[in-house]
Amino acid sequence: MIESATILDETARWRARDVKYLRGTWGQLLSHVPRFRTASFRASDETPPNPYLMAVIREPTSLLEQPVPVGIVSNTYTLAQHTNVAKMCLEGIRHAGIEGEGLTCELGLTELGEWMNLRIYFPDNFNFIPGDRESLGLRVECFNSVDGSSRLVILLGWLRFVCSNGLVIGETKVELRDIHNQRMDLDRIPDIIRAGLEQVEQDRLRLEGWEQQPVDFTNLEAWVDAPLTKAWGKKAACRVFHVCHSGRDVKWTDPFAKGSATEKPITPLQAVPGAPVPAANLYDVSQALSFVASGRNNPDERLAWQSAIPALIDGLAVA
Repeated sequence: MIESATILDETARWRARDVKYLRGTWGQLLSHVPRFRTASFRASDETPPNPYLMAVIREPTSLLEQPVPVGIVSNTYTLAQHTNVAKMCLEGIRHAGIEGEGLTCELGLTELGEWMNLRIYFPDNFNFIPGDRESLGLRVECFNSVDGSSRLVILLGWLRFVCSNGLVIGETKVELRDIHNQRMDLDRIPDIIRAGLEQVEQDRLRLEGWEQQPVDFTNLEAWVDAPLTKAWGKKAACRVFHVCHSGRDVKWTDPFAKGSATEKPITPLQAVPGAPVPAANLYDVSQALSFVASGRNNPDERLAWQSAIPALIDGLAVA
């Protein structure tokens, strides 16, 4: 008997639709993933179909459900089933000599399942163990929609378990960003994962280099008030600064108060798990950035911010 998946507290919003997350093995999660098909786009059964468009239909998942349309796509559109995307991700992991059946997975789905965020975690021996002993786990992450609203994205990234902070480092950011057209080829997915795994050691070296470079708070303040504010805005930059300074998240006391990100009046909030007080090196700053980036509710924006962290850290290192 297959055990049930675990419902996570994590939520997100994708295109104004709620996303809920589950955790388990892929075998435990598979039954929660709907299947879809394309059909003629027509006004009624008796009318001719639109020659340029098709409907995407969610298939019933139980005897009590009916088919539900979830999108309108071009007649050149290629439907990539969520289950097929996951299968190719697991195939890529198997090519690395790892059996995927027992791996921990996290599955995010919109209410009708038209958008999926799947994460597959590698075994513990792939973890990066920094000086603070708070492990970073390696994972495959993919994003897929069946309604033509976004690309298929697959990449490798890291997650800090103590605080669920994620970041994507350039070395393993070998990614697939395919549009759903006639040239889409899911068979490329295992090669993407293989190429990413070949760069894991370079990721480790970069993380170790960040640990070895101390932070000067005068430079940190100038970096927060200029490059970071320009990239992420004053509010996010302010939060990063105070996580580095005090180990606590903050909120603005007066949103209309003048001043730079580091000068804004603030109210301290909860301590950030695993945050040193104060940040001692670039690695600590990267985790403060990751904490703020990982809190973004929009998955596309969250991934973009997580992916920007290495370049931001490089800017601080130069400063």
